[in-house]
Amino acid sequence: MKWFALSLASGIILTVLLSFVLSTDIALFAGFIVVIALLIYSDRKKVKREGIVIIRRTQKGRNFINNVAKSHVRFWRILSVIGIVVAIILMVVGSLVLITQAIAVIEGAKGGGVKLLLPGPVSAPVNAPGVFVVPWWIWVIGIAVVIIPHEFMHGIMCRIDGVKIKSVGWLLLIIIPGAFVEPDEAQLKKKSRMTKLRVYAAGSFANMIVAGIIFVIAFVVTFAIFSSGAAVPYGVNFAGTLNGTPAYSANMTGSIILLNGIEIRNQTSLSNALEKYNAGDTVEVVTADTYFISGILPSGIVDKNRIHQYNIILASHPDKAGGFLGVSGVSQSIILNMDMNAYATFSVLLLWVFLFSFGIGLVNLLPIKPLDGGLILEELVGGRKRVVQVISVAMLLLLIFNLIGPLFLV
Repeated sequence: MKWFALSLASGIILTVLLSFVLSTDIALFAGFIVVIALLIYSDRKKVKREGIVIIRRTQKGRNFINNVAKSHVRFWRILSVIGIVVAIILMVVGSLVLITQAIAVIEGAKGGGVKLLLPGPVSAPVNAPGVFVVPWWIWVIGIAVVIIPHEFMHGIMCRIDGVKIKSVGWLLLIIIPGAFVEPDEAQLKKKSRMTKLRVYAAGSFANMIVAGIIFVIAFVVTFAIFSSGAAVPYGVNFAGTLNGTPAYSANMTGSIILLNGIEIRNQTSLSNALEKYNAGDTVEVVTADTYFISGILPSGIVDKNRIHQYNIILASHPDKAGGFLGVSGVSQSIILNMDMNAYATFSVLLLWVFLFSFGIGLVNLLPIKPLDGGLILEELVGGRKRVVQVISVAMLLLLIFNLIGPLFLV
């Protein structure tokens, strides 16, 4: 505890000092790395280096896993069967997704391929070819939410069938942390195919359960936000303007909130307002800047403090009576009656934790040995190592192509 406190204090002091000469994001990221380095140094007598991986093994936690497993054996066995079925289905789905994305890369489609999730000194996620760089604190939370239930479930499935857990611990690959439950491999190899399948499928199945829980939380929070009045439908956003139309000529942006003084709360009210006018009529359109925050609410969030006014001469509507603006991709906007920063932080964190859990769980089920999906495949084909080797190499090459292909072909 003394070294932990000193490491944390040192990281905070360094972060404060660096913030005077560097951006806050870079300073926080540097402080995070320093804390990790000091914690490793403080525990150096019990830490081992295996290649480029730093590993810390311990016996703590084994009794807890054993007690949880033994207290509800029937429940865990039933859950494990569901986990095996889900894992096999997702192994096939993940493989098809990989193939589909590879085809998209070859065809030059933007957004094709898969991406690595890496931490960085950024305040918002950055989308780059082959990689998503996310704020380091989101990444740390996301990895923890993935690793802890993943390894915990592996341990439970080992214990319900009597496979000994040799150790638990954490590891570090450069700055990428991880955790593990180390079973007795010799014991596990002697167990039935069913036992091995339930152990191999358990980790990613736990990640999918977590992803499902996060999805439910997002649904409940969305319902609570609207039902409490914290979010109110207001204005209509548009994805773009049609070439040659009044809105296009005026370079109109944002969400439409007023048309000649009439509040526009949804698409119907906009349509009704335009029907009162004819081609050639001049109307005053007021728009507000609109923000899209990936996460809980899909709607654009209107900022009523940042508005724009346009005097627009309406065109003739091509399909019905009334005036025509020429906006396309119209969707509902909202006003958020709560702290925007608090909502944005919670919403983005929830989204990325979901993506971490589902995405990493799915990748881990790809039929590539030594991933869990490769081990599951080996059991399904009756231990035919040549079959597993061929499929593993093919899927690994496909995965690598998805990662680096966009750099050259898109």
